[in-house]
Amino acid sequence: FTDEGMFATDIARQVFAASQFEGFGDGLRADDPYGFFGWGGFVQFLKGPKYSLLFFWDSPTAWWIHWGAFQLACVAFIVGYKTRYAKWLTLLLFHSIILRNQVFWEGTENVYRCFLFYLCLSRCGAAYSVDNWLRCRRLRREGRLSERGGPGDGAGVAPSKEHPRGLEAIYRLIPAWPRMLMILQTAALYCYTGVVKNGPVWAKGDAMYYALNLDHFYRFEPQQLSALFGTNLFRLSTWITHYWEACFPVVILGLVIRFHRREKIPPLVGWQAWAHRLLWIAFGLLVMEVVLVAFPVHWPAKPPPGMMGLEEVMRLFAVSWLGGMAVIGVLWRLLSGKRVLGVRFPSWLSLDTACTWLMGRRLWLGLGVIFHSHLMVMMNIGWFTPATVSTYIAFLNGSEIAHVLRQLGIRLARLGVPGIPKHVRDEAPITPAEDRTLPHLHRDAAALPPWALLAGIGAAVGGVFLALPREAIDEAGKTIEKPGIHWAFTGVGIAVGLAIVGYLQARRHGREQLSRIDPFTGKPRRPWAYGPGGRYLAGAIALYQTVGVAIWLLPEKDSLSTWRTKANEPFKWWLRTTQTSQGWKMFAPNPPRSNLFMKVLVTDVDGKVYDLNTDVYHPDQKPIPWLWYTRQRKINRRVVGAEGGQGSWYQKWHARWVCRDWALAHGGQEPKKVELVKVWYSIPTPEEVAEKGPYVPEERYAKTHQEKVVYTAICVDEPLGQLPDEIRARHGLPPLPADRPHKLWHKERWKKWEQKSEQLRERGRDPDRFPWLPLGVIAVLVAFGWRWRELDRENKDAATRAGE
Repeated sequence: FTDEGMFATDIARQVFAASQFEGFGDGLRADDPYGFFGWGGFVQFLKGPKYSLLFFWDSPTAWWIHWGAFQLACVAFIVGYKTRYAKWLTLLLFHSIILRNQVFWEGTENVYRCFLFYLCLSRCGAAYSVDNWLRCRRLRREGRLSERGGPGDGAGVAPSKEHPRGLEAIYRLIPAWPRMLMILQTAALYCYTGVVKNGPVWAKGDAMYYALNLDHFYRFEPQQLSALFGTNLFRLSTWITHYWEACFPVVILGLVIRFHRREKIPPLVGWQAWAHRLLWIAFGLLVMEVVLVAFPVHWPAKPPPGMMGLEEVMRLFAVSWLGGMAVIGVLWRLLSGKRVLGVRFPSWLSLDTACTWLMGRRLWLGLGVIFHSHLMVMMNIGWFTPATVSTYIAFLNGSEIAHVLRQLGIRLARLGVPGIPKHVRDEAPITPAEDRTLPHLHRDAAALPPWALLAGIGAAVGGVFLALPREAIDEAGKTIEKPGIHWAFTGVGIAVGLAIVGYLQARRHGREQLSRIDPFTGKPRRPWAYGPGGRYLAGAIALYQTVGVAIWLLPEKDSLSTWRTKANEPFKWWLRTTQTSQGWKMFAPNPPRSNLFMKVLVTDVDGKVYDLNTDVYHPDQKPIPWLWYTRQRKINRRVVGAEGGQGSWYQKWHARWVCRDWALAHGGQEPKKVELVKVWYSIPTPEEVAEKGPYVPEERYAKTHQEKVVYTAICVDEPLGQLPDEIRARHGLPPLPADRPHKLWHKERWKKWEQKSEQLRERGRDPDRFPWLPLGVIAVLVAFGWRWRELDRENKDAATRAGE
């Protein structure tokens, strides 16, 4: 992450954020000054999507300052102190670190990036935090806190003669929509990684065997287990894992159905019910048609003997799909307690039972805990597994988490652990959350009308067709293709139109209040998390993010390649800027069937060759049991080309870094050359191990391994293969000799920027013009949002006064 690492400062800018730094000079020559090339260069940087302080100052001192600030922000975030600021500071500093150099990235970074953003959107720190503890202390001093055993029993009290300002709850209600995004993200993670595991190794059931026998991952040598279970238990585990991942969204369906039934949401009746059924049928038929259209791309036109023909398999699929739709419809009615063709299920076999068990969290999260527990015990893949399991917390609501913590506290109290509160030791009921009927909560009647939502959907569909290019005739009579209307105009039009309708609805109905008791259920109504303006903003973010991630994660198949690229256009800037762009191809489509290592050979100026022993082919790099994780193995696989598809590109920079690092450790004298060697040996098949018994990895490596030099760097000739004078001075080393200057990697950015700027000026766009228009648009949007916010406050104050 510093200028002494693999990528020097300017190289990191050029490699990882090239478009962002098009208007930023490296200062390597007089005709290429350091810094932004005017307003245009600065605006180009602001476009994103990668923002890192280490792109500008990345000396070791800068790194340690950055790292220290990140640790302080993380500690504040974890304990919940100044959480409103600590969470965003943690997010910014985290991205500032990991975006500086992405060679070490793995699935762990994807989990952290995505869920940290959702956590920042949430009102974390409002319950179990130092912030809430300080808040309760302040309210207690002021006599405004609802205490356990007192008025409200901790859930709050409405204003009265005894308490003119009311009493505030210990635990306030927290908006749930960021938690829903986390749940959907977890389902997307598993579903995508399950769907793309479509190779023959997964189909045969051998994926677990090969994964456990990768030398880079196992904690202890698994060859004995592989000989016993490789062709039986491991295959069963592979199939269960594969289909559990691919079908994980079933738990989302179960949660939705259970919520619908638990909250007793009024059923649709009359034409609405029939329209609802027809829409579900139309959706099923549309999905079937999409699959049938895509079938010819993924099925051989001339199948081999024994394989069904294209028309036959398409016909079989259509019949099976339609039959499945019919079965789902019949089961839905039977599980709802209705009679179908004289058949009725017993009372214990109901939708509640199916959603609790077959589609419930017990089964799907339970399988996840078992799967990840095995990974943590048998394989060392870093923090990816614990991080993924931690997302399961989002599947529990607040009261469920409180019950879990209460039972934990009771058991700790029984063990005599000090510091357990008295009400926990006494096994009293949990402290209730904020009373839903309190008058300060939002219950306004403002809502976007159905016609506006339907118009927005229609405009979105129409925008797709308007964005299509169209043919036209130019002045010479030739047929040309003219671009359609850019998607941004449609998107902004929809957002602005719905915002105006929402604002007008807030003016008309914002002071009207819904009843505190739901007339259909007779229970307290769930209040809104925000006023109309906040609901519009939260709903827009949730919808945009959900659709964007869903499209981003469409498999990269031939049948989707062109459409997927176009469909991502409206979302890719947002996803990349929020760092929620993602990919979950863990061991997909097949796991590796060979062990791959990287050997680094250094030849010094005297011609002596040194093996740096950088991988597990050397005993010093293979501790058994392997407890501590290192990213070096990930980097080695990526550099030699096994992962990421960019190995050949990384190789030159890694070799050049070895040149500089050797010089740093040897008095400033760089080596003669550096060779990167790809080393590999195949893993025997499960059948071979079952027949012949377990193999010894070191013996198989010695007998069967192969080597190939993938890159050779002559250090004196390589750009940036020499240790620069700035770093030499930092470590007290002599400067470079005059006859061996530091070879730079100059990209002539000033010249390229001027060429680009001239082209823009010819089209009437001056990149150095102050961006008055976008700033003006932003100012108008901020003013509109601020006015809506004030309107919501005015409506709420008026409604509260009217209810007193």
